[in-house]
Amino acid sequence: MVSILLTAAGPSLSNVITAQQVKNAGFDLTAALVVARSEALTRNVSVTLAPNSTENWALGWVVRDEGGNVLRRQNPYARITVTGPTQVIFNSDGRPNVTSTPFALTAAEVALDNARCVRVRLNGRPSIAKGGC
Repeated sequence: MVSILLTAAGPSLSNVITAQQVKNAGFDLTAALVVARSEALTRNVSVTLAPNSTENWALGWVVRDEGGNVLRRQNPYARITVTGPTQVIFNSDGRPNVTSTPFALTAAEVALDNARCVRVRLNGRPSIAKGGC
């Protein structure tokens, strides 16, 4: 009886877990953008947020200062897809070098209404919204 319940609930539970990963990745990306902007303002230098590996944001990301020092690193997310700009550089005034390209976070088995869209405003503050970009 238990195995029947687990077999029936397995795919549904997997979708819930993946949807939660999309949500968490959106929060983590927003937090990394806030940290990068804050460090740029505090240190009065340019700070870069970039993917760990060749434009694949789902493999994690890193915040670095002008000297290449790692200020924050994010681990990969296995089940999700993250698309966005090549990198975001915050100038010493806290403003980003890109404003038009949002970050889209989703997964194959997650409905579009559970996706996340992270945008960087002109003043450098990030915003996150539920749903597609």
